[in-house]
Amino acid sequence: MDTFTTLASILAVLFIGVISPGPSFVLVARTAIGNSRAAGVASALGMAAGACVLCIVALLGLHAVLQQVPLAYWGLKLAGGIYLLYLAYKIWQGAKTPLVLADGAPPSAAGWLRHFVIGAGTMVSNPKAAMVYGVIFAALLPATPSAALSLALPPSVFVLEGSWYVLVALALSSARPRQTYLQAKTAIDRATGAVLGLLGIKLLLSSR
Repeated sequence: MDTFTTLASILAVLFIGVISPGPSFVLVARTAIGNSRAAGVASALGMAAGACVLCIVALLGLHAVLQQVPLAYWGLKLAGGIYLLYLAYKIWQGAKTPLVLADGAPPSAAGWLRHFVIGAGTMVSNPKAAMVYGVIFAALLPATPSAALSLALPPSVFVLEGSWYVLVALALSSARPRQTYLQAKTAIDRATGAVLGLLGIKLLLSSR
C-alpha cells in the first residue's frame, strides 16, 4: 500500500470518529454559541492541536504501550474522567450567571488562548480518542511507515479535525443559535454540564 493510499485510508476512518458527537463537539458548540465565533474557532483549533498531539503519540507507539502497560491506560482514563468532571462543574456552576456578548467582537489574546487550551486539553485527556488513534494506526500503518507518511499524518490530522470543528463553530455561532442559547442558557449549560459529568463518571468507573 503506497503512502497516499495509506494516508487516505487512515483519514477516512478517522473522519467517521471526528463527526461523531462527543465531549469535543459539546465544548466547541457551547463555546461558539455562548461566547463568540472567534472563541468557537479558537476552541476548534485547540481540538485540532490536541488531535495532532494524539497522532504524534500514536505514531510513537501509544497503542503498544497501553497494551503492555495497563496502568498507563488506567491513568489516562482517570485523568480524563477528572478533567471532564472539572469542566462539568465549572459549566454547571456558571449556568445562572448572565452572559454578556460583545456583538461578535473577538476575545482578547488571553481569552483566545484560554479557549484554545481548553479545547486542546479536552481532546488530549479523552482516552477514547487516544485509543482510537492507537488502534487505527496499529491496524492501518505499515510495520515501518515511510518518512513521508510519518511527516504527512500530523498536519493532515490537524486539517481534518480543525476543518470539522471550525465548521461546527461557524455554523453554531450565527444569530439564531446564539439567541436561542441566551434565552435558555441555564438549561443548556446544565444539560452540557450533565453530559460532560456523565462522560467523566463513565471514564472513572471504567478505570476501576
